Amino acid sequence: MKRTNRRRFLAAFSSSAFAFTAGCQRPVASTSERHPVSEPVTSWPTFRGGRYNTGYIGDVSPLDSEPSVEWTFEAGDAFWGSPIVADGTVYIGSADSALYALDAETGEKRWSFEAGHRIEGTPAYADGVVYIGSYDKHLYALDAETGEERWSRGFDGLIRGSPTVWDGTVYTGVGCHNLACAWYAEEANVSETGWVCALDAETGETEWRYEVGDEVVSTPAVTNNRVYVGTSDEALYALSRSTGEVEWTYETRDMIWSSPAVAYGSVYFTDWNGNVHAADAATGEQEWLADTAGRYISGSVAVGEEAVYVGHTPYNTLDDPTTNHAKVFRFDRESGAENWSFETPALEVGSSPVLTEDLLYVGTHRQSDGDGVGVHAITTDGQEEWFMEIDGRGVGSSPALVDGRLYFGGTDAKVYAVE
Repeated sequence: MKRTNRRRFLAAFSSSAFAFTAGCQRPVASTSERHPVSEPVTSWPTFRGGRYNTGYIGDVSPLDSEPSVEWTFEAGDAFWGSPIVADGTVYIGSADSALYALDAETGEKRWSFEAGHRIEGTPAYADGVVYIGSYDKHLYALDAETGEERWSRGFDGLIRGSPTVWDGTVYTGVGCHNLACAWYAEEANVSETGWVCALDAETGETEWRYEVGDEVVSTPAVTNNRVYVGTSDEALYALSRSTGEVEWTYETRDMIWSSPAVAYGSVYFTDWNGNVHAADAATGEQEWLADTAGRYISGSVAVGEEAVYVGHTPYNTLDDPTTNHAKVFRFDRESGAENWSFETPALEVGSSPVLTEDLLYVGTHRQSDGDGVGVHAITTDGQEEWFMEIDGRGVGSSPALVDGRLYFGGTDAKVYAVE
């Protein structure tokens, strides 16, 4: 069992981790494949918008250059998880242990469901059911109209990641005991093993389960044949969708908390060492690697037709009076070459961007209350369109953009609808 991650967590707050020096780039001839998002998106039923996890919504109208807050909803604690939007309802979980269903137009609460502990993952919606995991070690299936529990499954680990639902099966990672989960995991006396599970969406019965050597915080990407998921045992796994058997693994030099995105025959993901990877989705062969020179990347990439976008958290130490600010990067999708970086006034970008043809929207946050954090709208050529400051520690939640309205949760315990 690996125990190096806990040491890395402690070291991250006092000194710089070693850099991943092995890197290579080569052009990838993947233009024959289409982007899985071929039409403008009108709903946002999962963490990254769909089972491929691209965070891309296509050619839709941007928000106003001076956006306004249409409504807010206040809960009992911070929102670290992200909203989904389906059938006119926003679903989002809170650290106050509740999942909320809000009217997308007005923000009025339709119902709430109380789990046994905090919710930091993002729900998934399919066929009138909402699925969500909790630190109470359960995954819940709830009626989307009423919030009534249809079934729940208990596990041996906390659930911090988000489920993906496709073709009658719920795919989810189980296990979180390092970094943000350490205190809660010790309190709950959880296993230091992690799992990827496939459950029958109707009953919650196990279809298959694959055990890994460490926690699974990553949200699975699901194609017709494979399930792709990152783990804290420093590997990305490609598992058979039907059996859960390993088809290939891709080794990194640090944890993978990000959710992989699949497009153009490639899988794109990040690791805790500040690197962005592209691998052949069929074989796992490395296509390119890009180093952001950051302390870590906890967010997930957004993949458009030409580029890959992601934010990072830079190195800052007590030994160096210089303050390094978090950046958002654009990398060429085929070669991995850095096109530009946009520097924010924040110290962390844990939010994952939502991407249109022309703009991306992403949140920033910090480890304590303060200013300079919130949501940025950035053009795809790296220029800031607007910035909305949010109180508290800012925005770790990843925005959802549906019907010209941007939804996100704040660490100030509020859900925002902006247009």
